[in-house]
Order: sequence, then C-alpha cells, then structure tokens
Amino acid sequence: MRDKTEQILNAAMKVFVKKGLQATTQEIAKEAEVAEVTLFRKFTNKQNLFVTVIRNVLERQFDSQINRMAKTEDTEAFLIKIIENRLGTLSKNAPMVKMLLSESLMGNLDEEVDLPNMIFSSLEKGLALHFENKGQVVEAGLVARHLGGIFVSQVVFKNDRPFHLLSEEEKTSLARKYAQSVMAIIK
Repeated sequence: MRDKTEQILNAAMKVFVKKGLQATTQEIAKEAEVAEVTLFRKFTNKQNLFVTVIRNVLERQFDSQINRMAKTEDTEAFLIKIIENRLGTLSKNAPMVKMLLSESLMGNLDEEVDLPNMIFSSLEKGLALHFENKGQVVEAGLVARHLGGIFVSQVVFKNDRPFHLLSEEEKTSLARKYAQSVMAIIK
C-alpha cells in the first residue's frame, strides 16, 4: 500500500515540475502507472496531492534540521551550516524550486505550499531560536530575508555549476562568503 503512495508522489513530482499546477490528474496517474481513481482514493483531489508532494520534499528538509542547527554556539558557523544545507537542498531540487517560484509569483499557491513563505518562516524561526539561545537581540526577519535572497538567487541565476555539484571545499568557501555578508547586517 505504501509503495503505491510513493509511486504516485514520485510521479506527481515529475509531472508538477514539468507542467506546474496545469498538470492533470490523468497525466499524473499515467506517469505513476495507476488508475486515476487510485490517485483520488489516496489524495482526494489534485490540490491535496500537490500539497502532499511539496510538503514531503521541502518542508521535511527545511524545518527538521534548522532547530538542531540553531543550537550551534558560533553564529557564523550556524549561518554556514544553514547556507550549505539549504543551498544543497534547493540546488538538488532546482526544477521543482523554479516551478514553485513561478507558481508563487503568479499567485497560484496556497500559503501552506508557498515556497518563499516556507523558506522564510522556517529560517525566521530557526534564527530567532539561535539568537534567543545566545541572549542576542537581532531582527531575525531581516536576516531571514537576506538568506532567502541568497538562496533564491543561487537557484534562479545562472551558475557555472549547481551548488550540490561543487566540491566540499568550494561549497564551504561560498557558504562562508555568504555567511560573512549576513554577519555584516547582524553587527
């Protein structure tokens, strides 16, 4: 039973990446090699399937790790961890991220799967927790916006190589540069 669900989620992600919300349930069912009725039995409607796909891929990766990282004592080290983690995830999922940004800019996404909002809210919470743990008063929303801009620009603007394909040394170097730019607005 779980295998069918995974099969549908994987197929839905492929089809949504290609076609955005214009994808049909018929196309998704065909890609998943299941009857359309099976898709509706498991997900009720296309919107529910879309939300499940997005939450399955992104929310689990964005929210689950930031609270652990927030316990890092050194703020620059914390920022480097966030940047490497988020850029890796976004880079690996770049086609889906671009589709979500496009759908968001057109106003087609509910708030619960609005990628910029998801990135911003999880960042803001994690940053606020980090600065609270340090007893530091910092406007977490401003720092989250700065980081969000870094993340989106890294995915949207052309790069020689995607972040996830850089060497570990290149990733750390780039993350450190970005972290230092964020540190400049904190001080």
